[in-house]
Amino acid sequence: MEKKLKQQNQNLWVLKSVREDQRASQTIDSYEDNLKEYYNYDNFVANSQQINAGDNVILIDKEKILGFANIGYINNLQSTKTIRRCPQCSSTTIDTRKTKTPVFRCNKGHEFEEPIEEIKVITKYRANFSTFVPIASLDGNLKQLRPYYTNGYNQNMSMQKLDMIALNLFKGVKSILLVEQYEGAILLPDESYSEEEEKKYHISNEDDRETTIRAIRLRRGQKAFRDKLMKRYNNTCVVTGCKIIDILEAAHIKPYRGKNDHHPANGLLLRADIHTLFDLNLVSIHPENLTVHFHPQAKDEYAAYEGIKIPATSNTRPSQESLRYHFRLYTQNIL
Repeated sequence: MEKKLKQQNQNLWVLKSVREDQRASQTIDSYEDNLKEYYNYDNFVANSQQINAGDNVILIDKEKILGFANIGYINNLQSTKTIRRCPQCSSTTIDTRKTKTPVFRCNKGHEFEEPIEEIKVITKYRANFSTFVPIASLDGNLKQLRPYYTNGYNQNMSMQKLDMIALNLFKGVKSILLVEQYEGAILLPDESYSEEEEKKYHISNEDDRETTIRAIRLRRGQKAFRDKLMKRYNNTCVVTGCKIIDILEAAHIKPYRGKNDHHPANGLLLRADIHTLFDLNLVSIHPENLTVHFHPQAKDEYAAYEGIKIPATSNTRPSQESLRYHFRLYTQNIL
C-alpha cells in the first residue's frame, strides 16, 4: 500500500535519524534509514499518521541538520517489532550503560540487568523522497530550528512539525524542494536513453549522482523509467498479474546509483506491496529460472505467488547480473 502524492496543503517536518551507537534500547529493531532516498518509521512513532506525500522534511540526527527532502510517496507493510520495557515501571525509554552496572537504566531512574521484551504487531512505513538536498555549506546548527516547532520542541520525539517559514533559514533550499514535485516533468535529452544505449544493460558501480539537484533528475527519470516498464510488461505486475495501473510501480532491481540504472533491463513492474517487499529483500527472483521466492516472514501471506515464473521473452528478460545482485541480498536476509 502507499500514500500517493496529491495536491494538498504542504507541511514541514523534522525527522530524526539516530545512529546505532546513539539509540536508546527501546527496541531491538533498527530503522535503517537511507537519508538520501527514504526514511523508515512505524505506527508507534508519534505523528506517524500525520505525515503525507508532498510534505517537506528537514533530516537531523542528535547533533546537526543532515539535509532536506520532499516526500514523493509512502509505502507501508505489516510487520512485528520487539519492544523493550523496564521491568519495574514499564517505561520504554531505556539507556544501555557502557561502564556501570546494572547495564540498563530507564528514564525514571530504575536500574536492571535485563529489560522485559514483548513482540508487537506494527505497520512499517517508508517515506520515499522525490527530492533530496544535502546540507552542504549551510548552517547545520539544530538550535536555529527551536523557534519554529509548532507544538514546542521535544528532544525525545523523532517526528515534529515545523512552521514552513523555517525553510527561509536555508537559502535556495525551498525553491529546490518545490520544483517538479508532481507528475508530468519533461525528461531532458541528456537524461534519456538513445537506442544504442538500450541494446544492452551493463552494471556500473560508478556513483554519478549530482548533489543539489540529484533527486529532481531522479524524479524525472523515474517517470520515464516507469513508462518504459509499463510498455515492457504490458501494464502488468510481473509477480501478481495485477493490471490496476494506479498501484503499479517501477522497481529498480539494483538500487539507483546513477542514470545508467534507469535502464529498463534493471527494472521490474510491481504492485505497490510487492515493490515494498522487494526493496526490503523479502521477495526476490531467481536469476537463472526467473521463479519468485518469498522470505519466510511473507511466504504465508503470499503463498499464491511463491514459485511462479515471471513472464519474460528474450527482449524483456531482466538483467541477470542485477537479479544475481538482488537474490544474493535476499538470501543473506534469510540466513
